[in-house]
Amino acid sequence: MRTAINSPDYHVPLEGFSQIVLTAPGDQMAYVSGLTARTEDGTIVGLGDMGAQTRQVLENIATVLSAVDSTLGDVVQIRSYVTDISRWDEIEPVWREYWGEGPWPASTMVQVSQLFDPQLLIEIDVVATVPK
Repeated sequence: MRTAINSPDYHVPLEGFSQIVLTAPGDQMAYVSGLTARTEDGTIVGLGDMGAQTRQVLENIATVLSAVDSTLGDVVQIRSYVTDISRWDEIEPVWREYWGEGPWPASTMVQVSQLFDPQLLIEIDVVATVPK
C-alpha cells in the first residue's frame, strides 16, 4: 500500500508527484536493481525512443516484481537514470499510463553521461512493498 503526503510548505512540481510515500506498518520491502529496456533475450527495445524504452523498463520491473507477488502498484520509490533529462516529456506520459494521476512513487531522476550500453536511454531501480 502506498500513501502519499505532500507538505504545503514545499513546491509540488507536477500533478502526481509525491514528496513522501508511507507504507503500512510491518510491510516487507523488495529492492529491485536497476533494469533497462532489454527483452528476455537481451535485445534492446526502442532504439532512440525514450518513451518506448521507459515502457519496456516498467514492463521488466513488473515482471521481476511478480516473482514476489508484487506489482507496479506496490512500488513506493523509483530512481531513474536518463541520458538526456530534457526528454522528460517522453517519460511522463508513460508514467501516467502506469500510475495515472497519482500518487506516484517517491521519485528521483538524474541525468548520467552514459548507461552500460550506449544504446540505452534509461535505467530504473525501485523499492516496492511485498504483499503478506
